[in-house]
Amino acid sequence: MSLLAAVLLTLAAPLAHAQRVADTEATAVDRAAAAAQRDYIGRLAETLAAEGSARGLAHAAWLRDWQQGLDGTAATAAISHPQAQAWRELALQRAGTDTVVLAMLAGADDPSSAQAVTRWRQLAPGNLVPVLFAGLEPEALLAAAARTSHAQGHTIEQLRWIVDAVRRSPPVPDTLAQLVPDGVGIDGFAVMHGWAYLATFATPDFATLVEACRAAGQRGADAAEACGNAARVLQGGDTRLLQMVGTGLAGEVATNAGDRQRADAARRRLDWQMYELGRLSSSQPDQGLAEHAALLADPALDSEAALNEAQLRRAGIPLDPPAGWQPPPYR
Repeated sequence: MSLLAAVLLTLAAPLAHAQRVADTEATAVDRAAAAAQRDYIGRLAETLAAEGSARGLAHAAWLRDWQQGLDGTAATAAISHPQAQAWRELALQRAGTDTVVLAMLAGADDPSSAQAVTRWRQLAPGNLVPVLFAGLEPEALLAAAARTSHAQGHTIEQLRWIVDAVRRSPPVPDTLAQLVPDGVGIDGFAVMHGWAYLATFATPDFATLVEACRAAGQRGADAAEACGNAARVLQGGDTRLLQMVGTGLAGEVATNAGDRQRADAARRRLDWQMYELGRLSSSQPDQGLAEHAALLADPALDSEAALNEAQLRRAGIPLDPPAGWQPPPYR
């Protein structure tokens, strides 16, 4: 199991409560965990908003929307809370050229988020990630993707900031005990909290790009070239998800045996690392969360892949698969 999978599974009970508010079969443990989660994120949102920094306001806005999801119905959870919208607007005003703030604002569904994406694209014209957040139609998306050179969502910078925020304002011990498994301390919880945010708000829409590139052959040489460039750029992205999409896209757009061979080798390497990381994490009582938190202190580790590879190296696990290795079938 990967770290992100462990995080999402651990958070599943309180998050699922938001989607089944009327479910009378929810256990007392689920309800208590959801209440503890709701109370803590509400307090953290108020603390961060009161501090007044652009990053704090952006994160507080997400927390307010998350709290609303835990409180309300599916209908209200789909609409950004008015306070969250106000905090995002203020965060955008104070963001200036801080592209980390703009990335933190990009994933929500309100006017400030759209403005943040526009500003981010202007400040980083070669970055594919804000292009994917822009909601472009296929032709415009491919034209923009052709001009990109990197895929940087500032994921690890966001994670570091959020982890520090949770450390500054941690849940009380009784609340922490309700929110995490035994053996997981505040650093592990902070990492879980950060990845929960990133999985929810820092994931761009890949569907339009993938569908456009599946039909690239019918769109002409320019489209095929744009898709090839997007695949290369995504494979160098700062999250494993970006890399996975890029690797898959590379296989889709490959036009000769050499390209297909390179795409398959990249896929196998990524699959191997994720498989071995899952085995490594599963063997540790805290799913490797404490080690993950410790590695965040190294500024040289600026991507999810860099963090993962550092964990594998520490465990003496090679980064490349043995000859002929294939991932085991999914069960």
